[in-house]
Formats: sequence, C-alpha cells, structure tokens
Amino acid sequence: MHPISVCIIAKNEESRIEQCLSSVKPCGFEIVVVDTGSTDRTKEIAARYADKVLDFAWCDDFSAARNFSLQEASNNWIFMMDCDETIKEIDVEELNYFRKHLSDKVGSVSRENLVTQNGALTLNNIDYTERFFNRKLYRYTGIIHEQLTPVRGHEIPALLLHTTLLHTGYDLTPKEREAKYRRNFTLLEKQAQMDPENPYLYYQLGKSCEILEDYARACTYYDKGLEFDLDPELAYVQAMVVSYGNALLRTGQAETALGFEGVYDDFSSVTDFIYLMGNIYKDNAMYEQALAQYQKALQMPPGRLNGANSFLPFYQSGQIFEILHDTDTARALYEQCGDFAPAVQRLSALQ
Repeated sequence: MHPISVCIIAKNEESRIEQCLSSVKPCGFEIVVVDTGSTDRTKEIAARYADKVLDFAWCDDFSAARNFSLQEASNNWIFMMDCDETIKEIDVEELNYFRKHLSDKVGSVSRENLVTQNGALTLNNIDYTERFFNRKLYRYTGIIHEQLTPVRGHEIPALLLHTTLLHTGYDLTPKEREAKYRRNFTLLEKQAQMDPENPYLYYQLGKSCEILEDYARACTYYDKGLEFDLDPELAYVQAMVVSYGNALLRTGQAETALGFEGVYDDFSSVTDFIYLMGNIYKDNAMYEQALAQYQKALQMPPGRLNGANSFLPFYQSGQIFEILHDTDTARALYEQCGDFAPAVQRLSALQ
C-alpha cells in the first residue's frame, strides 16, 4: 500500500459514495471516510471499501470535519476527495515522486464538472483544485467552501498533476438545488459576517445565488467582491469576473456589462473572458466587435467553460450572421459546432 491517505467527508451519500470509493480502491491508498451524521446507508456502504469509517458530530463547519479526517489518517500525505467525485485518471507514480521530491508543495488536479443535458451527463466546465498535500504543512480554513491553507502562512506553491476527477455535484434536482442553496448561503453569510473583507466569500455567495438562478442577487455579491484590489491572475478572480458578466447579461444589463472593456487588458489572456466579451458585444448589437472576440477565442487554449474556444464561438457567430440575414455563412458556422444541440436545431431550421 502506498503511504497516501484518501480522506472523504460524507453525509447521506448512499447514492454516490460507492461509485466514488470503487474508483479509489484500486489505487492502493488508505481510505478514510468521516461521516457527519448520515441517516441512510452511507456508513454501511463505506465500510465495504474504507480502512476507517469514523463519526464526526456536525458543527456547521466543513473545515473542522476535513481537519478531523486529516488527524485520523495514518499517513502524512493526503489526497482529499468528495463523495460526488470519481477518479477518471490518476498517475500514482507521479504522486509518489511528488511526495518524495516536492514535499513542501501542493498537487492540484483537474476536475471535469458534469451536468445532465438531453438525458446524458455532459461536460460543462473544468476547474482545478488543490487536493494532494502534506498534512504537516497544510490545513483547511473557512466554515464552507473551505480553502487549503499553509500552517506557516506562506503562499501555496501548487503544481498541476496528471490526475483528473469527474464531478457531478452540480447535477442536481430542483429539490436538491434548493437544499444546497439554503445550506451554503446560511453558512457563507455567517462566515462573511466574521470576515467581511474577504472577497472570495462574496464570489461564493454569488455562485450560491446562481444555483437557484437568482442572477440579480448574484450580481450584487459579485459587484461587492470586485470592489477589492484583486490580483487578476487568481483563478477565482477570473471566475468571478466572468460569472458577473454572465449574470449581467442574464438580467438584461448588457449595456452595464460593456464596462468590462475597462478591465479587458487584465483578463485578455483568459479564454472565458474573451468569449464573454463576444457575448457582451453581441447583446449590445455591436456585431463586428463580437465577431472579432469570437475569432480570438477560437485561437486560444481551452477555458473553464466547455466549448469556450470551439463550438460556442462558432455558434454565437452563426447567430449573428442569421441576424444579418446571411444564412449561408450562418449554416457554415453551425456546421463547425459538431453535435452541439442548439446548432443542430438551427441547421435543421435553415434547411
């Protein structure tokens, strides 16, 4: 067995935990599951796979539960997972090299976020999250949307691993979505009252509002978060800017969104931002500028949003040419979108 512990916190996850743990078991890691009060078969299922299944009295603090799991692990090197994640690919040799030669660093993994579209789980976006670390050097802070924090207070030197997780945590029924919103929002507001100068919390409050498609309220939190002096290189700052822009468009504030021209230089290397700018120009009927941004997005690397550098700019460009009554060009652009359902529908309509 490798000297690595996979730590997972769980509550009422009987529908998902087996798929998670069965993807971990072949890796040869210790598995530690901390249950925070399940009333279903979560613990029974976990016991089939885990080396340790432990109880933790829930105290409205995700960091406390995660730190308890770190404390109870047999190994110093921790790979953190959630029940709504499974391992798609993992390089165990790389993890062992990492712990032997890069002991003060943190390993980030790619996470493919899946949602149901047309009856099938489909890639929506990709994010990157710190999951592999030495518990002697790092711990979790924050009662919700907890962040890995250095014990000694220095910045986290994170390196991207050749490990990918599949995540279905955003693929929710309306009832699950509302329950998650209410839980998250209450805890985030509590944390924001304790730490009102933390812009990351306003980003997460905005994202929580988006769960229930309350984009108007999300805008107020994103606006608050962006009042701070922020580093445009930070991933969450880039995500907050893009989320704010999308929320403005969804609430009919396209003209207000044009203000993003003022931060264009700061985010011009971010694929999702360039695609967003195309949408902002499109919704303001500034078609020449929109097409230029879509063309630029097509030349950029993949973004967090699936298709931001491929079928989405082609589709939006096709929409513009339809507006301009150039159906031949629109059709050619839609044909570049592959099996993207809205483009397929437009091709059928243009026959």
